[in-house]
Amino acid sequence: MKETNMNITIDFFQGDLIQAIGAGIYEISVHKNGKSDVLYIGESVFILARCASHLYQLKKKPDYFGFDKHTIRDSSITIKFELLKKVDKDKDRKKIEKDLIKKKKPLSQSGISDYQKSVEDKISSLTNFLNSSLTNE
Repeated sequence: MKETNMNITIDFFQGDLIQAIGAGIYEISVHKNGKSDVLYIGESVFILARCASHLYQLKKKPDYFGFDKHTIRDSSITIKFELLKKVDKDKDRKKIEKDLIKKKKPLSQSGISDYQKSVEDKISSLTNFLNSSLTNE
């Protein structure tokens, strides 16, 4: 399988990787034309490694977060990784993650626990956001 050419911009913890070392809750958001939305919320005992894994998956299969062969090449799109909160206790991380998913309704997640949507639904959700960023609504 051939890797995808990505032209989107990646903002990986604003270049400050130290903050992503350790356990906590993180958010991946998508930005275009001054608009943004949450793509994914996760928790990990080692955020930096987990988010690097997300990037690897995105490069390998853009539909992992709802991109297609065209949107993954759109240089006006930025994907931003950021630490929301440092949390050491596993049980606390999982509860906070689920609460944030319910509240923020990430584009690639179903809202049921931390489950992902189907590939078709992820692509549809991201495409709807990207199309809405083209208007001044």
